[in-house]
Amino acid sequence: MRVLGSLALLGLVLGPSAAQAAEVSFTLPPPDLAAVLPLVSPALDKGPVGSGPMSLPPSPQPVPPLPPARIVVDLTQLPLAPAPPPRFLACNPLGTVFGVASELVECGRARFQRNEFEEAREALENAVKKNTDRALLREARYWLAETLIRLKQTDGVEQALHLAIQDEPRSDIGYYGGLTYGMVLLNAGQPARALETFDNILKAGAPPEVIPWARHGRALALYGLGRFPDAREAWTGLLAQSLPRSVAGESQFWLGDTLGRLGDYKNAVARLSTFTARGPQLNIESGLLRQAWWSRAGGQPLEAVQTYRGLLSAYPKLSEILWARAGLALALLDIGDYAAALDEARRLDQADAKGALGLPVLLAVDRWATEKHRVEEGRTLSLELLGKNLEPAARAYVVLLGAELEREAKQPSEARSGFELVASNPSTPALGWYAGYRLAQMDIEGREFAQAQARLDALLRQPLDPDVRAAVLALGGEAGYAARDWDQAADRYGRFLADYGSSPEAPSVQLALGWTQFRRGRPEEARKLWTQFATSQAKDPRAPAALLLASEIAARSGDTAGAQTLLDGLIQRYPEGEHAEVARLNRAILLLRAGKGAGTVGDLTTLVRRAPLSPYIGRMRLARAAALMADGKPEEATRELTAALAQGESAVAHLGLGRIAFDRKQWDEAEREFVEARDGGTTPIAAAAEYGIAAVLWNQGKRADFNRFATAILTQPANATTTPQVLGATAVVAADEQKWKEARAATQRLIKEFPASDTTPAVLAQVGAAAGRGGEWTLAGDVLQTLATRYPTHGATRDVRLDYAEALVRTGAVAEARTRLQAFVDTSPAQDPALPRALLLLGRSYETAGDQAQALDLYARVTRDYPAWEGAATLGQARVAMIDGKWAEAQPLFERALSASDVQVATEAAYRLGEGYRGAGRHQQAVDAYMTAAYVAPDTPLGRRALLGAGQSFAALKQPDFAVIVYKKLLASSGIEAELAEAAKKNLRALGAN
Repeated sequence: MRVLGSLALLGLVLGPSAAQAAEVSFTLPPPDLAAVLPLVSPALDKGPVGSGPMSLPPSPQPVPPLPPARIVVDLTQLPLAPAPPPRFLACNPLGTVFGVASELVECGRARFQRNEFEEAREALENAVKKNTDRALLREARYWLAETLIRLKQTDGVEQALHLAIQDEPRSDIGYYGGLTYGMVLLNAGQPARALETFDNILKAGAPPEVIPWARHGRALALYGLGRFPDAREAWTGLLAQSLPRSVAGESQFWLGDTLGRLGDYKNAVARLSTFTARGPQLNIESGLLRQAWWSRAGGQPLEAVQTYRGLLSAYPKLSEILWARAGLALALLDIGDYAAALDEARRLDQADAKGALGLPVLLAVDRWATEKHRVEEGRTLSLELLGKNLEPAARAYVVLLGAELEREAKQPSEARSGFELVASNPSTPALGWYAGYRLAQMDIEGREFAQAQARLDALLRQPLDPDVRAAVLALGGEAGYAARDWDQAADRYGRFLADYGSSPEAPSVQLALGWTQFRRGRPEEARKLWTQFATSQAKDPRAPAALLLASEIAARSGDTAGAQTLLDGLIQRYPEGEHAEVARLNRAILLLRAGKGAGTVGDLTTLVRRAPLSPYIGRMRLARAAALMADGKPEEATRELTAALAQGESAVAHLGLGRIAFDRKQWDEAEREFVEARDGGTTPIAAAAEYGIAAVLWNQGKRADFNRFATAILTQPANATTTPQVLGATAVVAADEQKWKEARAATQRLIKEFPASDTTPAVLAQVGAAAGRGGEWTLAGDVLQTLATRYPTHGATRDVRLDYAEALVRTGAVAEARTRLQAFVDTSPAQDPALPRALLLLGRSYETAGDQAQALDLYARVTRDYPAWEGAATLGQARVAMIDGKWAEAQPLFERALSASDVQVATEAAYRLGEGYRGAGRHQQAVDAYMTAAYVAPDTPLGRRALLGAGQSFAALKQPDFAVIVYKKLLASSGIEAELAEAAKKNLRALGAN
């Protein structure tokens, strides 16, 4: 014992002994080529939203709609009330001489039946004057009205019929007279009274001959009142029945015009064509005019032109000739005959004294020239119009059209002048809005973004029409995007979609908002918008690109499954599209990253063969090389990597070649390739290569060189693949070198930043075990508790369970330790190699809890059943004896334990012997024991405590120089506990040493 203690003291004087360090089994894997293999990102960017959905503002003097046809009914075609044939000598002296009323009526009716209308009128007027019989008076008035109709003397007809029908509406005179009365009211422009009259007739049970005419009259009244849907229903029902020829013909005309007013142009033209095909008749001119008008409205301008020209040729003096010329000019514009349209518009303007149609049509011609970019023609017409005496609004409109033409002609100065003139004095809000909108567009084109935003903001404060507001919002988004004011762009695009989501421009705005959110640093929002676009606009040619963009964002965010789903959808829906090749390559790269590389070899081989001239062939070869490496074919992978080098993919190719050399443990070659990759690669590739160099150094045991690289790597932005590996290595090194603060910091960072990494639990297990070996039980307990709690699979291994139980025992958590140890013992077979350690720890838990008997039983069981562990069991028995104050019994047991092969057992036995000897006043023996412990286990808690005890015993032996040596050695220890340092300093001061 004395010799060993002296050797120990000599070791302290000369320097530290060779530490019995635990071998570090932790090795670093090579860099993952697939993890840094970049996805293909085609050169995509936001396309223009366009000039916006805003069209030219409406003319302040638009072409008015075609007015309803004037209702004209040929009253002579109406059925007459039944009358007997004229009798012989119907006109006789009784009537003509004596004025007998009944004879006068008979005479007048007979004259009417013989078409002697003047004589009939005279007789009937006399009958009305001389008659007092109400029945005869009704009849006289009815026939007098019919006579006046045929004499075209309409004055008095309405009154005569009204008086004739009011007394007996259900009589023949009432029915037939009522029919004529209603038609008279229609001709007089009184459709409301006519409608009431026809309704009364139809409700009263009129004769069959009257009903179709009354229903036709009722439909005419509805038309005259503007109740076109009701009129359509009335005529449609009427034409389904058998009708008098006149009623059937007229109904076709009126139903045709009604359908046109209701937007059913095709059927309108069909009805009117049927009507006009019958040739000259009542309303033929009006029928031809409306047939042409609704033909143009129905998208048949050529047919309209032909009908208009036939109408003007056949009826040069038709009453609605201005409307015919207006319609012809507009139809000529529709077929692109600008010269003929302008000529017709000028004729119309000359003939239209009031200007109600002439100027509006000329403005329409000017607008057409502007919309069709007919710059020279438009300029000429604009000058002609500005020479007229125009209203301010019309003048502003012509100036705006001229400015639009100059913009199309690439004359920005002239265009700006015109738009600014209109904006300053628009006359109507719509003109000012459009001018301001165009000025903002020109500001954007001139990169005057702030000015453009100011104009658009001013517009948005006005009560804009919905289509104008939509255009302004879209342009505001474009202005913000061009100015890189992402928040402004997102606000404008977002408001557009919120308010005008069904607009034809909405898909383009949705794509633009996606790009804005991407530029704004909100990739998930961009992904959502692009995915929604691709779903809702599957037939849009931009949908595949949107899916590709969304998949790239998903991959960047770590959502590999989501990215693969998007790529699968792209390939399935657009298998032959231009983006399908990229989608297949990116899908393979994602599978490589997910560890499914072997399964992608076939697909990548097909890609390489099908696209030898693809701009992405180098990336394809890199991906195939990674797949071949995963499939255990490094030779083929080397050929692919060499080919990729020749195609410009140098950095990743060098990384792959380094990886192959790494796997072969060709460290120098691997390091050279990694240096090439680092020096020529992008940040992710350079980081992977830097890690590869560090891994090469680590695996060769070049710790100092590794530490330099590790320090640099750990100060860079974290990488989920490489950072935990390097951090784990530094933690293991720190634990191996008993740098417990560094070990704790590294493990805590691992747990916090990389909880899902496979490296984390492996490192926790190693650091926990190392801390236990070094006597750092608090650290061991913390680390192993985390391992057991957060990584139950790793924490359930038998060694880890025992390491954690020992840490619990050493840190005083005896009850929990005993529970865990008892469960371990109860479930372990007798031949389990871990069972002796478990029994020893269980005994120590009882020992710590004061149950010495139970502890001794367990120690005796270990001594009996597991002789290889006798030293540890003897140490336990010695501790129990010492706790019981039986030093004489404990001493020989400690001495036996001191000879154990287990360093930790021997260290503790030596330390406790020193404690016993010092307590017994045997300081020389105490020094020897303490120094033995310090020599065997330097830089451990027991070793440091042994140094403190040795110093105290040296001082008691009056050997201050040796005491000073061991105290200073203690203070120089790494990781010295605060209380030990304070005690050593205090003792040095007591010895008069600094």
